[in-house]
Amino acid sequence: METSGPGRLVLAALVGVALSAARAHAGADEGKTLYDQKCKSCHSIGSDAGKMANVGGKLDGVGSKRDTAWLKAYIADPKSQMPNAKMPKIKLEPAQLDDLVAYMLTLK
Repeated sequence: METSGPGRLVLAALVGVALSAARAHAGADEGKTLYDQKCKSCHSIGSDAGKMANVGGKLDGVGSKRDTAWLKAYIADPKSQMPNAKMPKIKLEPAQLDDLVAYMLTLK
C-alpha cells in the first residue's frame, strides 16, 4: 500500500518525532559522560557525589526546575544567569552543550 497526500505527511511527521526522540536519548547518554568528566567533581545527583560536591551542590530535579535555554546559558556563562555563581564557565562545543543539557533535563 502506497501512502500519499496527508498520509505521507503524517508518516513523515512520525518518523521525524521518532528520530528526534532517538537523538535526544543519544544526546542524554553523551551528556551523562560529559557530566561525569566535567561536572561530577563539584556536584551530586542522589547519593552519587563528587569530592567537592559541597561546592557545586545537588542537581537532583534540575530538569524539572530549569528549561533548555536557561541551562544552556548558565552552563556557558553561569554569571549571566546568577551573578553570584561560583561555577566557572565550561568550554564546550555546541553539540556537547546540547548533550549535557539533554542529560540535565532527564534529572527530574
